[in-house]
Amino acid sequence: MPVKNFTTASIDSLIAGLDMGRWRALDLVEATLTRIGELDTQGPMLRAVAYVFAGEARDAAIASDERRRMGCPLGLLDGIPILIKDNMDVAGWPTTAGSRALIGLNAVQDAEIVSRLRHAGAVIVGKSAMHELAAGITGASSLTGFARNPYALDRSPGGSSSGAAVAVAAGYVPLAIGSDTAGSVRIPAAFNHLYTLRASRGSLPLDGILPLSPTQDMLGPLTRYVSDLERAFAVLSDQPYVATEGNTDFSIGVLDAWFEDKQSSGSEISAIAYRAIARLETLGVRRTPFEFTNLREVVVRANVIAYEFSTALAADLAKRSGSPVYSLKTIVEKGLHHEQMATLLRNRANHVGVDSPGYRQARARQDALRKQIESAMADQGLNMLCYPTMRHPPTMLGGTQGGINTLLAPVTGMPAINLPIGLDSQGLPVGLELLARSGHEAVLLAAARAWAEIGSGWSLPRAIRGQGAD
Repeated sequence: MPVKNFTTASIDSLIAGLDMGRWRALDLVEATLTRIGELDTQGPMLRAVAYVFAGEARDAAIASDERRRMGCPLGLLDGIPILIKDNMDVAGWPTTAGSRALIGLNAVQDAEIVSRLRHAGAVIVGKSAMHELAAGITGASSLTGFARNPYALDRSPGGSSSGAAVAVAAGYVPLAIGSDTAGSVRIPAAFNHLYTLRASRGSLPLDGILPLSPTQDMLGPLTRYVSDLERAFAVLSDQPYVATEGNTDFSIGVLDAWFEDKQSSGSEISAIAYRAIARLETLGVRRTPFEFTNLREVVVRANVIAYEFSTALAADLAKRSGSPVYSLKTIVEKGLHHEQMATLLRNRANHVGVDSPGYRQARARQDALRKQIESAMADQGLNMLCYPTMRHPPTMLGGTQGGINTLLAPVTGMPAINLPIGLDSQGLPVGLELLARSGHEAVLLAAARAWAEIGSGWSLPRAIRGQGAD
């Protein structure tokens, strides 16, 4: 039977429809498959999906419908179609991480996070496209090409969880799971008008996920609605689901130095972000300036991705039987990568690595910075810090992205959330990042719930509006 407003529906509403018998899980899967066909293999060619496993998805949906008929649904996502980023293991499926170098590498078992999603009843339809090896933020991939932003098809959707964000924004699925090492769920969330949460370091399992930087890697769900984000995070963290209320008894430190930008587009983004903070103030949120000398430079010097990438990838591939390559150096030597990745991957393959004094110094800087930031927040009575997620709008396809504000969370291990706060004068989404002390994800979710109550709501992106059936 037809699913009303599937492309814009929340998980809550889809679950309610399933429980009342208005539609079946199989109907939801068919709607997802149809939508992917309309926009990913025809129409605008968003290139958001790397693999679709329609038969397995239909079988899982039929099993979900039978559980519901018997009165015993599995959990919070039973019957809901989702997509998994292509760097995460799904048993029997390819794990290619957006790279043709890894074609032929198939997962033997599910990643722990995939097991949790299955246990909650989620129906995994396929794997989302991504920036190659998660080593960038523009969506470049030798496997699938450039993913396209549904708000402007000539723009980047961000990355590296490019396809995950596009798939949710374009109405393929209400939930996709991405990963974030330097901003890889928060940047595409900001560029696609979505919510996402990067959790505290160590709070979610990373086994079965092809690594970029084990110290900074983290999972993140992408959704259109806060309630869906809460539900997804409960599943991923294996915690009870309790819907938060829109609490506004917060004090937010505004990192003004991360707002200003000489580019006119950056100035517009800063203005939109300041207006969003002002709207939160009308609800009772307290605001105060937050200063930290040379913070951006300190953060960059504490970033360990370059040190860990090559070593971590080689160690992971060595444990996988049948991998076509076993090192980043081999990928570079054989040219098995997107042409735009050549210089970066060569530099990473020849980096001094984790045995160097520089690596130990960078790790020490991470620990020191987290303590300094959290101590300063405690001294000032701050629950969160805030700043634009990105100071620049999405670059043109194939361009270089600037204006990145997302490195603080992965470097310190502190949790962060992206709030979709509106569109700029070109109709491109703008995001506001909130950063909390370690272990305080609930504060971020409560703030997001408060924002959702006064925000502009959600609708399909203009560039694909009217494409395909709803």
